[in-house]
Amino acid sequence: MKVSVLIPVYNKAPYLRDCLDSVYAQTHADLEVLAVDDASTDESLALLRAETDPRLRVIALPENRGPGGAANAGLEAATGTYIVRLDADDIALPDRVERQVAYMEAHPEVGASGGRVDLFGAEGASRAFPLEHDACMAELLFGVPVSQGASILRTSTIRERELRYETSWPRIGEDWLFWTRMGRVARFGNIAAPVIRYRRGAQNLGHGRDKVADHEVLLREVFAWYGIPLSERDLTLHLLTLRLFREAPTAGLVEAYRDWLDRLQALVLERGLFPGEAFRRRIATAWGGLFHYLADRDRGAALAHLRLSGWRRDHALYLMKHWTHGLLRPRHRR
Repeated sequence: MKVSVLIPVYNKAPYLRDCLDSVYAQTHADLEVLAVDDASTDESLALLRAETDPRLRVIALPENRGPGGAANAGLEAATGTYIVRLDADDIALPDRVERQVAYMEAHPEVGASGGRVDLFGAEGASRAFPLEHDACMAELLFGVPVSQGASILRTSTIRERELRYETSWPRIGEDWLFWTRMGRVARFGNIAAPVIRYRRGAQNLGHGRDKVADHEVLLREVFAWYGIPLSERDLTLHLLTLRLFREAPTAGLVEAYRDWLDRLQALVLERGLFPGEAFRRRIATAWGGLFHYLADRDRGAALAHLRLSGWRRDHALYLMKHWTHGLLRPRHRR
């Protein structure tokens, strides 16, 4: 079964060797590799054209179209039953394609799926994504349900539903908007195993950017897609679900945030926009996950969260230990 591995490339010359070798070495051998050079200004295109593996097809765009435009060129050229996405500075684990094809074959209702992402480079960690469709759908107001660079797409879904990246979308976070479109026509899923090593560093497109400003644009787009009203104050509050602050945390901000989550949940459940139980769990995660951020920043805000949570014992103990540690910390004399 042929699989198309789609690799958009823009100024990633230092990382192409590792990326391509990780694809050539896949345990699933029936591959075509589509490298779409997005008018790179470094040696990326020359390096791609010097490759000799017969499975590689190089598509050189005449002008820079951004990540979405480069992806569209690859989606249109793909001939495989499945399309596997990979960023040009990342590394696919050897059995990635084999594992993901097996999952898609076992779940014919799924249009897109992914797996865990192991981070390396400037920051080492691991990021997991929801395994089941309902939880993936509930994630769509808060972030991506599937890692784009770790995803596999069913080509027939892409073709039949005419799914594409819109030219009007921002160049940061276009994957989030693509998944909102996918979620209307197909199901999601993820496997628990890692499938790629994701390189963190200055070469990342979002490195050094204003995350609050970027997410303001994305959230307005996402909420508009679902027809959910989003005032400027609501936007400020919803950014807290992403641990992004437009203003310093206070008790009043925490109280307003709790009210926003309650209003959002009521609206989503009333309209049936997302699976109810999964969305309730996601709201609970958004609320509970903010506590430790508050405890490290503002005592009044943390106490407000504790009170509105019904004085959770684990949170109360954490706050007590945090404050005690602060009181016992040696202070420098002037």
